[in-house]
Amino acid sequence: MTNIRFDAKSLQEQVHKLIEENTETKKRCFFGFCPDCIWRCKRGEELTGKTEVIEKLIETAKKLKSVEFGRRLPEIEFYSGNYTSFKSRELKYKELLDAIKDENNYIIVLQGMAGIGKTTLVEQVFKQLRGSKHFEYAICVTVSFSPDIKKIQCYIAEFLGLKLEDISESDRCKKLLTRLTNGQKILVILDDVWDNLDFDVIGIPNSDNHKRCKVLVTTRNLEVCKKMACKKTIQLDILDEEEAWILFKWYARLTDISSKRILDKGHQIASECKGLPIAIAVLGNNLRAELSREKWDVALKSLQKDASMDDVDDVLVDIYKYLKLSYDYLKDEKAKELFLLCSLFVKDEEISNEILTRFGIGVGLYGEGYDKYKDARSQAVAATKKLLDSILLLETKKGDLKMHGLVHNAAQWIANKAIQRVNLSNKNQKSLVERDNNIKYLLCEGNLKDLFSSEFYGSKLEILILHVNMWGTVDIPISFLGSISGLRVLNLSNKSINLERPTLSLPQSISSLMNIRSLLVERVYLGNISILGSLQSLETLELDHCQIDELPCEIQKLKKLRLLNLEKCEIRSNNPIEVIQRCTSLEELYFCHSFNNFCQEITLPALERYRLSDGFGMMNDSLSKCVSFHHDHFTEATFKHVMQKIELLRLERVKKGWRNLMPEIVPIDQGMNDLIELHLKYDSQLQYLIYIEHIDSQVPTVFSKLVVLHLEEMENLEELCNGPISIDSMNNLEELTMECCQLLQTLSKCSLNLRNLKNMTLKSCPTLVSVFDLSTSRSLLLLESLEIIDCKILENIITCERRVEYDTREEILDGDIDNKSCSSVMFPMLKIVNIQSCPKLQFILPFISDGDLLLLETITIYGCHKLKCIFGQHQDFKFASLKEMMIGDSPNFIDIFPESYHSTLSSIEGSSNSISMRQPQLEPIESSIFSLESISYCLNIWEHAQWLSRPTSYIACHIKVMTLVNVSKIKSVLILSIAPKVLWEILTIRSCDELEQIILDVGDSIGGGNVFPNLKELNVENCDKMEYIVGHIKASDDHQNHNEVTRIHFPALECLKLWSLPSLIGMCTKRYRTTFPPSAVLKLDDCFVVDIKPIGNFTVPSSISRYHDRTTIKVNEISVEKGTSSANAKTITSSNHSKSVNFKTRPSSITCQFPSKPYEGDSSHIEEDLSSSLLVARELEKLVSEKYLNYENFSLLTDFFVKNPSVLLKDTSLSNRYKGYAYNCLAELLKFLQTHNVLDVLGSSHSEFVELLQDWMVLKRLLDSKHIPT
Repeated sequence: MTNIRFDAKSLQEQVHKLIEENTETKKRCFFGFCPDCIWRCKRGEELTGKTEVIEKLIETAKKLKSVEFGRRLPEIEFYSGNYTSFKSRELKYKELLDAIKDENNYIIVLQGMAGIGKTTLVEQVFKQLRGSKHFEYAICVTVSFSPDIKKIQCYIAEFLGLKLEDISESDRCKKLLTRLTNGQKILVILDDVWDNLDFDVIGIPNSDNHKRCKVLVTTRNLEVCKKMACKKTIQLDILDEEEAWILFKWYARLTDISSKRILDKGHQIASECKGLPIAIAVLGNNLRAELSREKWDVALKSLQKDASMDDVDDVLVDIYKYLKLSYDYLKDEKAKELFLLCSLFVKDEEISNEILTRFGIGVGLYGEGYDKYKDARSQAVAATKKLLDSILLLETKKGDLKMHGLVHNAAQWIANKAIQRVNLSNKNQKSLVERDNNIKYLLCEGNLKDLFSSEFYGSKLEILILHVNMWGTVDIPISFLGSISGLRVLNLSNKSINLERPTLSLPQSISSLMNIRSLLVERVYLGNISILGSLQSLETLELDHCQIDELPCEIQKLKKLRLLNLEKCEIRSNNPIEVIQRCTSLEELYFCHSFNNFCQEITLPALERYRLSDGFGMMNDSLSKCVSFHHDHFTEATFKHVMQKIELLRLERVKKGWRNLMPEIVPIDQGMNDLIELHLKYDSQLQYLIYIEHIDSQVPTVFSKLVVLHLEEMENLEELCNGPISIDSMNNLEELTMECCQLLQTLSKCSLNLRNLKNMTLKSCPTLVSVFDLSTSRSLLLLESLEIIDCKILENIITCERRVEYDTREEILDGDIDNKSCSSVMFPMLKIVNIQSCPKLQFILPFISDGDLLLLETITIYGCHKLKCIFGQHQDFKFASLKEMMIGDSPNFIDIFPESYHSTLSSIEGSSNSISMRQPQLEPIESSIFSLESISYCLNIWEHAQWLSRPTSYIACHIKVMTLVNVSKIKSVLILSIAPKVLWEILTIRSCDELEQIILDVGDSIGGGNVFPNLKELNVENCDKMEYIVGHIKASDDHQNHNEVTRIHFPALECLKLWSLPSLIGMCTKRYRTTFPPSAVLKLDDCFVVDIKPIGNFTVPSSISRYHDRTTIKVNEISVEKGTSSANAKTITSSNHSKSVNFKTRPSSITCQFPSKPYEGDSSHIEEDLSSSLLVARELEKLVSEKYLNYENFSLLTDFFVKNPSVLLKDTSLSNRYKGYAYNCLAELLKFLQTHNVLDVLGSSHSEFVELLQDWMVLKRLLDSKHIPT
């Protein structure tokens, strides 16, 4: 079999080459005037011979056709020899390869919709693995729609050298299993699997005994992954638009020189393929080398029009057949019908599950005798789940459904014109509908009157959706209603944008729709709707954004009515609730923004699902019983009625004078234990949610299902609960937000079990003193985000304060919580800490122990004036996940941990008990960052930032984003010896008034080198005293050679922004040289460069942008004048919108002027003899003694050549006279640079600078090239 497949592919390639040769023009004789008949004859014989061989192979393959290697449509897989890779596919390729190589994975599944490219990707992986010999055997077999187990066994066995002929079924299985589990590394690829395979029947090992054998499965159906219990599932997605266009161009053989019209059409066709590789490959291949514009037009129109219409292109039919296989495999008839129903909607339209439920009920998809509306909904969800698993439907981010464009077309093609979507303004489409009497589902767009005036006869029509434009008054003709008497679902939606709603008159003849089960009318004035009471089959009635005179009593006569939806429906008279409460069969009510002045008292029948709202506010679609009241016009009895078994409650500006929810509204023994979301806002009287009057032996269970709790503008709220509640109370709470609660002091003085809390936000609670007690804090095992903002007197986040009268009860509860829900680990899932404007808070957490805060990623602290440290006690902690830290406007901040590692919780003010955690006896920090001579000076500088430079500050070094704002006493951020270890990627410093430099050399550094190895962005803003990026202290001069130059390189820097730094002098002091990557960008904004000291003090990057008085300064590479070298050529452009000055320079080695190469490694060994100050001084002294060099230039040139040895004229054949002259020119240039700033160079002294520079450059070039006699 292997040889057959290989021979077939080889011959196929040869034949393709022969076919592609143009026999009319390739070979000619007699100087090109006649075709070469002899050559053409030979080619014909070759083709005949190849054909005979292929026929023999085909005959042989027929005996093995069940394995079906060549069954696939000629899609992208067919051309995998010319595999085209994309970034999205490369990522999936790597993920798949890594998953296969991972020893922890046995079964790996690659899943995706039909034609997505699964087999193609697997083939590439197959080739890679066979080439790399990672597996001793790699076997790929296509399983297909109806797998033949025997043929699959034989195929795998043949690869492994096994003979399975003439043995029983059970022996085949055992023999194959023994071979696959003999310890060799074997990969079995099962391609195109449609259902769960029984490995035991085939002889493939299971996960518990696979012994280095692995299985890779490709499938369209996600359900296969679940049934096979695979550990790793990789989903393959469609191509993005750019990738699709590249792939289409490749198949269609389009290039940049192709006709623009063809390229435009091709781009549209590729776009219509919606990223599906099979469609791109088939269509592109079909249009290959096609020059006829008409054929491209036909292909595009075929894609754009509905497949329900006539004349579907044959190429598209092939694609639809391929996609239809997924439809055919569906075993659920409900899923099949829902799939076809989805094609009724517009391509790419998002379809809600609820619409499919209601339409499905309307057409009887869930049977005639379903028990409850919710049961039908469950069936719809189950059916759509199967469609999602098969990738016939896609799920949006909101949870709605949609269809891929080509799948949508395939569904309409499968429906064979029974499903139609027409535009009534298109006469051809309209006439097509008039002629077809077999339409089952119809969607019409356009003008409604065009439909009424047509000769449409829909005797088989079950669903009619009218998305139409309406104006004025529209009457429904009796004849039209008669032609659709079998209709089961009518959806009429007015799409016109007129503010005045059109009038739709419902005639008496509407009663002829005896089979109608679902009626939806949207955005029209209906007036009197009492005639609807005659539709005795009606189960669903929806009046959305409509106007009616009243909800008539005839509605209560609808004995089958299960769902009533009145959303934003203007009901002009009478109380609709009185009619609703008498609808005995009603199961679901949606009554939102439809209350009128007659609605004071609400009493509802027993409903399975309802939504009542008199205002705005988002509703959770997954919840069944929701109430949102934003006004106070309902009676207290109404509130008590609707709040008994409610799941979502939203109350705003309801002023009933209640002091609590329980027991005043709901008895405490009921506990509101069905409530899932609670939102309260603008309640000035509520003091507690739960008020416990007496402590009984049995503590109450309340809010046991509550997931979301939002409390805002609660003026008198003191705490959530004033007494003990059971451990099951509030234990499902995930999100807690309390904002503007003026009297809130703490969540509760009693312990709460908040084991599922994930997000907590407290804002603007001016009397909040503490948040949790210790026991409650230990229950927060899932807390991910903690945000506390603008709590002015907050002293502790965790406290041990207890009410004396509850001591006994608390001990019992603490014991329960500790045993069942709590842990010694604190906040193990916490990722985000954001504390702002809490001026009395001294630390965030009182202690921290091993296992705490392992996932912490972000710390933001701002406006905490008393905060000295983040944690009250310390163990050796690394915070490996920490990525971002922002500390601002916290003038007393000293460290992440306190200076003493032995402090306890006794420092918490208000604690009645002294609590201490067992901490390891750590030695005090022995800082090596200061020398003895300079320690007093350094401590003065670092008294508010020393934490950044401690050897134990692993935390500060390994985060990615650091922000310092309004840290008023900090003078430096880091010392030079620590900077190479800091892995920050972004550093932002704003409004630090005392900051003088970012990096400070205190004399303890061995030398320069790379600092901030990962830093990409450095932003410094509004720091009035900032002078340098890198500075040093005078005390460190005693430990270093004054003539030694320290090079400091920022290897990853992309952008350096310096804004509003009035004292800025330069990048570094004179003894340093800073270098950046060539692509780094420096932005100077409101930095007074007129005051910057000599330009030689720092090296600029290749691009400088400065914004000051509308002036921009840039340094960019340019080409130089003919005859000069361009190795380091630069241009400086200065523009202020009124003039432009440009000058060009020849190459220069003076690194203080122009960008230097990025510093790499230690420079101490680079040209050591030349950089020696002794050798330099000796050479210059000789030139002075011979009077070729001016004495006043000696010191200047000595310092310069020591720092820049490459500038020395190294040719020993040059005479001292010419050397001295050249060095004097260089000295004049250096003096100029020391006494002039950048603006001088660009402005008034521009010509002088150019002249000095050119003198030196011309001389150096001539001398180095020996153009001058010696």
